[in-house]
Amino acid sequence: MCGIFGYFAPSGFDPDPRLLEGAAVAAHRGPDGAGQRWFRLPDGPDGSLVHAEHWHADQKPQALLCHRRLAIIDLSDEALQPMSSDGGLNWIVFNGEIYNFIELRRELEALGARFTSHSDTEVILKAYEHWGMDAFARLVGMWAFALLDVRRQRIVLCRDRFGIKPLYFTEQGGSVAFASEIKQLLALPGARREANDAAIYDYLQYEGTDCGTKSFFKGVRRLEPGTFRIYDLRSGDVSERSYYTPHANPPEVPATAGAAAEQFRALFKESVRIHLRSDVPVGTCLSGGLDSSAIAVLMREIALEAGLDVARHSFSCEFDIPEADERVFTAQAIKAAEVTPHYIQPREADLLSDLRRLVYHQDEPFGSTSIYAQWSVFRLVRESGVKVVLDGQGADEMMGGYSGLVPFFFLEQAAKGNALRVLQESWRWAKLQEKPWLAQLPFPQVQRLAALVSPKPAAAPAEPAWIQPDFVARENGQSSYLKDAAVRAFGANDHFGNVLHRFFFLANLPALLRYEDRNSMAFSVEARVPFLDHRLVDYVFALPSQFKFRGGYTKRVLRDAMDGTLPESLRMRARKMGFATPERLWQSGPLRPLIEAAIADPKLTPFIDRKHAEAHFARIRAGEAFSFAPWRWLNLSLWMQEFNVG
Repeated sequence: MCGIFGYFAPSGFDPDPRLLEGAAVAAHRGPDGAGQRWFRLPDGPDGSLVHAEHWHADQKPQALLCHRRLAIIDLSDEALQPMSSDGGLNWIVFNGEIYNFIELRRELEALGARFTSHSDTEVILKAYEHWGMDAFARLVGMWAFALLDVRRQRIVLCRDRFGIKPLYFTEQGGSVAFASEIKQLLALPGARREANDAAIYDYLQYEGTDCGTKSFFKGVRRLEPGTFRIYDLRSGDVSERSYYTPHANPPEVPATAGAAAEQFRALFKESVRIHLRSDVPVGTCLSGGLDSSAIAVLMREIALEAGLDVARHSFSCEFDIPEADERVFTAQAIKAAEVTPHYIQPREADLLSDLRRLVYHQDEPFGSTSIYAQWSVFRLVRESGVKVVLDGQGADEMMGGYSGLVPFFFLEQAAKGNALRVLQESWRWAKLQEKPWLAQLPFPQVQRLAALVSPKPAAAPAEPAWIQPDFVARENGQSSYLKDAAVRAFGANDHFGNVLHRFFFLANLPALLRYEDRNSMAFSVEARVPFLDHRLVDYVFALPSQFKFRGGYTKRVLRDAMDGTLPESLRMRARKMGFATPERLWQSGPLRPLIEAAIADPKLTPFIDRKHAEAHFARIRAGEAFSFAPWRWLNLSLWMQEFNVG
């Protein structure tokens, strides 16, 4: 895990030392070393690369590659970057981990490849030499890299299938800059700091972030997950291609729930096993929920099977507030996984002290204070001397772990004529959640099936119109969030599959991965996500919906797979909490003066109606309503201040 930065222009550019600031501002991503190299491509018949020390006085560089290193695999100097191979004809700066690098290395050695390091970085280079662009589909892991191909005079930017690792770029006047974080691009001489109103609209209106390729900064885009972008340094041509298409080749699915769980367990356990590959100790984040607990107990099982007597550490956040307290479950997970536990309990004073730093490291606004719990956990990891942790991101999105997604399962079953299953499953779900039965059936065609035995639910109060009407009128047609919401990856009646696809690939998970990357790297910690092995993801999305929701339980295939491994109180825990924070109390307490100042911030006047915002906040303080809107106002105001956004 590292930070990368680069700048290139086919016609050449002045070697301004200020360009190196783009790497320096990401020092937190790589405190173990730094490297940079200027390049001028060959213009002679021998095709050799011209390095800075051999330039003529009138020559200018055409490319700059910079790297900040967090040493995880191969801690020696042989793994330093920028790294070259093939006689210096290929160069790379790489952020991430390739978990199947051992298997790929063996395969490449059988083809005649010779290695000078034990790093996964060199495996990428050798794979590219042998297989070209086809190499990317062979990688298992998380990555963002830039590869300079001197022979073909091109630069290739590539990002992993699900966007676990970030990669941003900006193009202007024939030059291109890329980076792991937006703040690196803002350090460029003459960089624009202008807000992207379309992103602000999605954020305020829909709580949407990380939608599409546009960022909150005009002119800064993110590379699409599962794609590579090629810049031809001779012609200036640019092309972009996908090497991964979700659901394109669905794997064969077992016929029974039991067989499906068995295959899920095999894939999941293998993913956890290779995610443990590291030359430094590996711990785990542990919330007491199903996902993180499953990872923790499999870490124990894998260590015992391999005969490894290694210290395993868990890191947890706890609160005294009932709405965010799951210490009973965390304790059970710690006992089952046999880990050395570490705890942190963020206080109100901690939040106020860290708030501006959190906004700075996130680069862009975020949806709620819930990520502050995660921020605090990664600080705890750093203070404990651990550099790598496993985390459970992605399971909820691909298996429907959020309660708000469950009605889509009922709708799908109703659309497919499975009325009895709708009634049975909705009844079980309502009982487990201790909620009124009919309230779990929000769709008319499903409600009619139960209208004879249940009263109609009360209508929810409408939210005040605190968004400026002219802002809505101007930006509504530009919404990336709405565009993503219209995507139907599966059939018209596959409502559950379609909403899972949207949450996983387009809406929820991309934001969560950004939060986790910035939170972990702020403390120089590598966060790994074993649920996001593409072989496991492809398998889960191929499963019928009833294997994911059954008996009133979400994520049923995971629960079935952990039968006999997890304690029953964790395996069949029906209510999700995750990294929660006492948001309701914080908004009315320590954050209140800051929220009131944000409402009055002149920079927010184009976006929010002050009178309606004040009224909405008053209702929240009175306990008449609750929403994350006040936090979004505050976050947007702080973001504009922190980055001097005009």
